[in-house]
Amino acid sequence: MKGDKSSMRDPPAVMEIKSPGMVLGKGGLLRCEALAVPAAAFEWYKGDKKLASGRQGIQIKNFSTRSILTVTNITEDHYGNYTCVAVNKLGTSSASHFLHVPSTEHYWITGSAEVILSWWCLVMALSCLVSTY
Repeated sequence: MKGDKSSMRDPPAVMEIKSPGMVLGKGGLLRCEALAVPAAAFEWYKGDKKLASGRQGIQIKNFSTRSILTVTNITEDHYGNYTCVAVNKLGTSSASHFLHVPSTEHYWITGSAEVILSWWCLVMALSCLVSTY
């Protein structure tokens, strides 16, 4: 029947591959999303090497429309080009994402320094407000 969703068939189309960022010594993840009918099977590669769950601190969980690659303790060896491949009997689609070592030029403020900076900003804002009257 025309328009019946049960008869629709589509090769995989990887929509995106995302990473909120990976920092040395921390955990991180890559997420790959793909639309396909029938549902796609997912594979992950780093460079040209196929990745397997349970090796090198990597876990891979596949769902019907997405796959999540999790790294428990990121080392420099984890940085590089990752490719997510979605496959069904109608075709294949892939997307890549290059994970690079975060720049050392960024300075992150945490803990008591953050509180002091917040107070300083508040004092400066109040002094500007008072000086206008």
